[in-house]
Amino acid sequence: MNAFFEPWTHAYFVKAMVGGSIIAIACAVLGCYIVLRKMAFIGDAMSHALLPGVGIGYLVMNALIPGGFTAGGLLLGALIAAVITSVSISALSRIQRINEDAAIGIVYTGLFASGVVILTRYQQHINIDLNHFFQGDVYGISWEDMWLSAVIGSLVVGTIILFYRYFTIVSFDPIMARSIGLHAGFIHTSLTIMIALICVAGISMVGVIMIVGLLITPAALAYLFTDRLPRMMILAAAMGVLSVITGLYFSEWINASGGGAIMFAGFALFLIGLIVAPNHGLIAGWLRRRRLVPITDIEDLLKAFYEKRDLESVAIPVSRRHRAIRKMTMEGLLEPRVGKERERILSRRGYDEAAHILRSHQLWEHHFIEQGMDPHRAHEAAETLEHLHDRMVLDRFDDELGHPQTDTHGIPIPGEREADSDEYPDLTLSLLRPGDRGRVTGYLRDNARCLPLREPFLLETRDETGDFWQIMTSAGPIRLNHEQADALVVERLPDTDPVSGISV
Repeated sequence: MNAFFEPWTHAYFVKAMVGGSIIAIACAVLGCYIVLRKMAFIGDAMSHALLPGVGIGYLVMNALIPGGFTAGGLLLGALIAAVITSVSISALSRIQRINEDAAIGIVYTGLFASGVVILTRYQQHINIDLNHFFQGDVYGISWEDMWLSAVIGSLVVGTIILFYRYFTIVSFDPIMARSIGLHAGFIHTSLTIMIALICVAGISMVGVIMIVGLLITPAALAYLFTDRLPRMMILAAAMGVLSVITGLYFSEWINASGGGAIMFAGFALFLIGLIVAPNHGLIAGWLRRRRLVPITDIEDLLKAFYEKRDLESVAIPVSRRHRAIRKMTMEGLLEPRVGKERERILSRRGYDEAAHILRSHQLWEHHFIEQGMDPHRAHEAAETLEHLHDRMVLDRFDDELGHPQTDTHGIPIPGEREADSDEYPDLTLSLLRPGDRGRVTGYLRDNARCLPLREPFLLETRDETGDFWQIMTSAGPIRLNHEQADALVVERLPDTDPVSGISV
């Protein structure tokens, strides 16, 4: 326990904890917009582009005030660098052959290089150590740095709270933002300036390189756990503070760099969150994929149930078969388990779906054979394409083949079972099978007005050639040709077809 309480007896540890937490909260809240707007590269560019601005700020303040004013120089230089960087990136992005990411890379490397030149040329006038600029020193922060961090952090968080609605609208729907009069470019520039200010406040603690980690990592971690922005901001701030606390303890225990330890702790927390996040983590994704049941498995099992085949003949692993059967039961394709006999029986809906899959296979196979394909190859192709069972395509095949009642093996082809749904209203009489009952609901052509609307009928037989349909109505039998049967829109009425069953 002493290892946990002993560091708090040192003033430098307390200052590092307080200052680091302030910056972590401000970075995390602002970082949520950076992550959502995909501005991570801009944040990285802005942190590096600060170098010339900070150098120029020091020079200007030294010229105006003997001895210089560190905080003022940093802020002035940061604002100059932010504006120059934002304007330069926008201007370069408008050039036809230069993308925004290329513009960011050009601007930030150019400004960073100019900063190195300025600092090395005027190092006697600028109190900045490049190594300190890159890595920071969270244990060596002064009270002036603490106050600077507190002021900038409060300013950034307060601005986000005050203008939360505008930042959010521009981030999620820039088109709507422009339509209601918001200036998306101004909002973007404001975010860029806040990034620059946060970078200035965090330079002395974690350095210009790792400040990007405080901006991005906690926000990205929070995004794995929630889809709501306010909750994301709170969670990101908590993760940022936890990174600071964990990192500083780790730094004390192993005597390592404080800034580096903070970012290492943040990275470790992100990896843990990436693995265990309940909705978007790796484990959740693996479980979700494991629970997924391919629709082809369900359709293959439906066909096996319909044909009363042994389920072992279906070429899918046993575990996937059990998952598919559970899903089929939940979706109402199978009746619930019956007693201890572990029987599975197709429901009416399952029976209709299975008949549709079988019809798809038979029509695809019939179509390929009609096109001259070898019967064995046609069967193999139909085994794959039976899962592409759009009813409009199948009805076109059915019509082109003359509405066959049996396939090439002499096995009856089921009639269309669910075509009278709202999604598929135009069920024609030609798609019915002998024994089906129905009534007329409309006409596709005038020559089909041989039956009155709402007239119930029973499809009795089709002749040997398959070119005529004989139906029985209240007025007696009527014989229809292919064209008339295709033009009569009907609604199927319930019949007494038995429900197929199979034991497992």
